[in-house]
Amino acid sequence: MYLEMGAAREIITPELGGLFAGYGSKKPSTAIHDDLTATAFVFGYGDVKALLLSVTVCLIPNALCDKLREACGAAAGVPVKDVVVAAIHTHSGPVLSGEADDPYIKNILAPGCIRAAAAAGKRMKPVAMGVASLDSRVGVNRRQLLRDDRVILGQNPWGCCDQEMTVVSFKDSEGAAVANLIHCGAHCTASGINTEVTRDWAGVMIDRLEKETGAVTAFFNGALGDVAPKMANGGSTGDIGHAMELGGLAGIEAVRAYKNIRAYRDEKMTVSYGEIRIPFAPIMPLETARGKLAAIAAKKEEERFDARDRRIYGGVVELYEKGETGDADFVLEQCVIRIGPVAFVPMPFEPFSELSLRLRAYSPVGHTLMIGCANGSNSYLPSQDQICRGGYEIEQFRSRGPRQLPDNADAYLVNQNLEIIKKTTAL
Repeated sequence: MYLEMGAAREIITPELGGLFAGYGSKKPSTAIHDDLTATAFVFGYGDVKALLLSVTVCLIPNALCDKLREACGAAAGVPVKDVVVAAIHTHSGPVLSGEADDPYIKNILAPGCIRAAAAAGKRMKPVAMGVASLDSRVGVNRRQLLRDDRVILGQNPWGCCDQEMTVVSFKDSEGAAVANLIHCGAHCTASGINTEVTRDWAGVMIDRLEKETGAVTAFFNGALGDVAPKMANGGSTGDIGHAMELGGLAGIEAVRAYKNIRAYRDEKMTVSYGEIRIPFAPIMPLETARGKLAAIAAKKEEERFDARDRRIYGGVVELYEKGETGDADFVLEQCVIRIGPVAFVPMPFEPFSELSLRLRAYSPVGHTLMIGCANGSNSYLPSQDQICRGGYEIEQFRSRGPRQLPDNADAYLVNQNLEIIKKTTAL
């Protein structure tokens, strides 16, 4: 048996005039700086097939992601359980409601993803794989700690950050480049609250390596939850100029990593499965939830900017009314795709960088790549040590729904994924 691969890309740029994901900005798009894309890599090894799909949008809601995995898998001839659909997390892409009647999803996003998957599945050929990693300066911890102990979104140079960039490259039997995959972790927010549709800094990086190699290139974001793009302005956001500047640096690093690949080898592939199960924290007391709902109802109409809070507290009341307030678990059906010395580990969260570092440190696979915003979207997943400090990401973690994950959710997630990764050691 030998490893096969096919690669394809489709343009999924939205029409102008729509709102952007991220920031809650009410500014509609006015220009296309660079096209958004869906890039599909289909792999085969004997009877085993897998699909990695990189979509240059912000986040893909769980229900929509499930539909895309099923449809794209069917188009490529890949079982849905072996499909990974990942968003690169650009904040300069369209809002995705996940509703079937959303014109962008129905007419542009979904058809584009499906066409890319189908085309990649038809272009399968034997390939050899090479991989190299280096220390990158694209990202920096963004949980800036002020003197009064408040945490804001900025740059925290002494904070945790996974600075490893990995390039995985594939060549055919004649030595021609077939495809490249870039992995590192940082928010694609360098463009700030702009009005240009763009893949942000990641787009420049992708295009640079693609020009260097002549092969289809895709980016898969890593543990980006607490990592900002490292820009000269010292903040976590900038403008389109900052995005292009940082993207140029990232592109240089990606090319350097590519040129550091010393050998291309025939590799084996396997996909291992498991169930990630995290027990929810005790539910909020009923009277507390009712009190918070009453406080919201008492506000003046013009002061009501708390639809999320109403949903959460209303959900708590509903669980009490249904008698479903006992023990319950967050359950994730996980797949880990391993090709030779590389393991791809999808995470339907924006995980903090420490999770990636811990997973890689204890993994038996040399290049263990945690992919954030993959196979769904369930808010931030912080490392336990950061919860006491609070800040934006912790607020989002605490408000994901009526059922809250425990403070040590990171330990469950890392340890249970390690058990799934260990199943791949049969290679």
